[in-house]
Amino acid sequence: MTKEECIERENDIYRRYQDSIAPFIVELEVRDSEYPIEIFNEIRAIFTHIARYKTVGDENEIISAERHVKRATLDCFKYMCVSIETEIEEFRHSYRNVDLTVANDGKFLPELDKLETNAKASYLAAKKAEIANNISEDELYLLFETAYSDFNKLSAFLEESKGSVVFAQSRFKRSNIINIVAIAVTVISIIITVITLIMSF
Repeated sequence: MTKEECIERENDIYRRYQDSIAPFIVELEVRDSEYPIEIFNEIRAIFTHIARYKTVGDENEIISAERHVKRATLDCFKYMCVSIETEIEEFRHSYRNVDLTVANDGKFLPELDKLETNAKASYLAAKKAEIANNISEDELYLLFETAYSDFNKLSAFLEESKGSVVFAQSRFKRSNIINIVAIAVTVISIIITVITLIMSF
């Protein structure tokens, strides 16, 4: 590599950190209130190699730093998949008693199920490939990128559907209130009937 190529590749490392890794970290901290240690270790390795390049001038340090950028991004994909999966599980638990079949005229739940199935299948394929360890690092990166993309679509769909979900929840609450009022009226009617019968004797 020429000195100019090294400088360009070094600048590209900074760009990828600034434009991809840093925003992932912020989102993960907001979502999960934690900074995943694996990503931190990769970032430390990136800048350790950059520091060595700056002090020694060995271009191989740039290549090593690039590899850690890719691994850090891959770890971001993994953690985002897990975080979004947890988000969906918490959503389903929170709305387990709500009739979501009425949300978005019955279209919400089938679409949610389809997107969740696709995302989980993509993530499972990536994890199986990682365990088998029989593909290249670039291929593994693409598998986890696909899994993240599928989970991101799922999260975006959930965000876009908040209005219809809130509508289904409010309808569920109204239905519950009506049922409670109906039960109360029935109980009062029975009590009045019983009192009336007792007083008639």
